[in-house]
Amino acid sequence: MSSILPRPIALVTTQDDQGRVNAAPFSFFNIMASTPAIIVLGIDSKSPGVPKDTVRNMKLTGEFVVNMVSENIAEKMSLCASPLPEGEDELKFSGLTAAPSIQVKPPRVAESPINMECRIVNVMDIGFDRNLIIGNVIHYHINDEFYDAQTGYVLVEKLGLIARMHGKSFYLRSTDIFEVTRPPGSSSIAG
Repeated sequence: MSSILPRPIALVTTQDDQGRVNAAPFSFFNIMASTPAIIVLGIDSKSPGVPKDTVRNMKLTGEFVVNMVSENIAEKMSLCASPLPEGEDELKFSGLTAAPSIQVKPPRVAESPINMECRIVNVMDIGFDRNLIIGNVIHYHINDEFYDAQTGYVLVEKLGLIARMHGKSFYLRSTDIFEVTRPPGSSSIAG
């Protein structure tokens, strides 16, 4: 889908029923509502009839964490996509640090500037060995340096988030931000 760009990246952490951690990046991801916040992920299967560990874990536990990806952890995020044996911890393999979550069992990624703890609303098999995952954000973490407590705004220009472009290894920095003033009384594009 090289025409719907850029795509944000969710580094998703889950746990299986034995407590083993899985971390995998997905760029078919976005937020679909703000109150309450709803996260949607599109996840293909490993192979026909074989779901990815992330989907299997989500179905087992009903929980996951979305960790936003900054340029500082881009290469480590990419290592989390390595085809490791089932049950091997991608966070340890990549050199990322697991941090405890507050309301869900899967850990957060300590190096991520924003983490969203989620509970599953629905896992839909949409055919073609693909799943659509819908989750409620039940706890939101943001590193203090990226939040203005006086205004209540996230300092997006400081986050350094990256997005997926096309092909296997093309990404985009979010450092070139510009503003377009909307007409008075117009509705927000984002909702």
